[in-house]
Amino acid sequence: MTKSADQAQEAAMSTQVEPQYSEDIRIGGVEGGGTYSTLVILDGKGTKLTEVEGPHTNHWSIGIDETAARLSTMIEKGKQALGMPETVPLDCVGLTLSGCEEESTNRQLVETLLGKYPQSAKDYMIGSDTLGSLRTGLQSGGIVLIAGTGSNALLINPDGKTHGCGGWGYMIGDEGGAYWTAHRACKYVFDDIDDLVKAPEPISYIWPAMRSYFNVTDRNGILPHLYANFDKSTIAGFTKEIAIGCEKDDPLCLKLFEEAGQVLAKHIIAVSKKAHNDLKLAHGGLKVICVGSVWKSWKFMKKGFVDEIHDTHVVDELSLMHLTTSSALGACYLAAEKINCPFVKPYDSNVEIFFHYKRDNYPETRKTEHSVELKNHTPDCCSSAHVHGNGESTR
Repeated sequence: MTKSADQAQEAAMSTQVEPQYSEDIRIGGVEGGGTYSTLVILDGKGTKLTEVEGPHTNHWSIGIDETAARLSTMIEKGKQALGMPETVPLDCVGLTLSGCEEESTNRQLVETLLGKYPQSAKDYMIGSDTLGSLRTGLQSGGIVLIAGTGSNALLINPDGKTHGCGGWGYMIGDEGGAYWTAHRACKYVFDDIDDLVKAPEPISYIWPAMRSYFNVTDRNGILPHLYANFDKSTIAGFTKEIAIGCEKDDPLCLKLFEEAGQVLAKHIIAVSKKAHNDLKLAHGGLKVICVGSVWKSWKFMKKGFVDEIHDTHVVDELSLMHLTTSSALGACYLAAEKINCPFVKPYDSNVEIFFHYKRDNYPETRKTEHSVELKNHTPDCCSSAHVHGNGESTR
């Protein structure tokens, strides 16, 4: 009788820990930025089933309750697209959201979701948006540098330990992001006209572009946008006009993006000091996944970025990479790992290299295309890593 009981217990334990590959499993992942959010749902074999877009989900801006409500609404829309009954929750959802760097508020968000919206998902894995971006493209660790509305950098070492720089929000940080760049342009104009501090280059393009973008005739007309009717995304949107000015070779616009490249390089320098040698010495050097719309203007940021990297003598080699897919996939991967559903993840096809720097080749740094030779050679990093701080590392 004892032997039979032991056998039954062993069989039960084996059933509990055995990985699940069933196509009936539904795994969600949310990439949440400061402007919009994306939900992807996979089956138990890693096949993408649907994708849903929704509003931004930064709880520092809208509160825990509203964030939970928005996430639940996105999940329910995804379930509807798959024809899932409302009463059937997803098996697990990964949440990699702007502002989710603090464990206490992360727990509060998950508890709110489970308590108020039990039909949405059985369980959650939660972390920063930088974590989702990194786990989409790199299995073994590296750096994510977000430059969208705001900015944030995260290093994850192969042992799972993390180090961050920035991500403190537009009031005190977000250097190199779109809001920071647009605000800096406005500051140059205001100070130049006041004759307080002359702009480093003429404001002959920026000032008319500001009046047109904000639909005003003078600086007083811009004040409501900065105070009474403040909208961070609206101000950040002016950076597109600065990029247009760069295309027209306007000196001040080019200066602004050069400054953005310089300060973004400083983020990499800061976290790279704490990177393990196996990341630094890997083929292609330190891998940096670059996320956010500001990177679309890389050609204007390149000089400031490369000069800063070279002059500080901290980084000898690095590869800048774009994601070729949504970082919501990284959130899905984290959720899958939490419920022990280890399907094969196509990391290499999720990224492409757009720039490679090597100190020995400076100043003739070369632009490269994605190469299958640049693989991850270090062990899988810890999936429960978090970043310090409570800022808005927005896209």
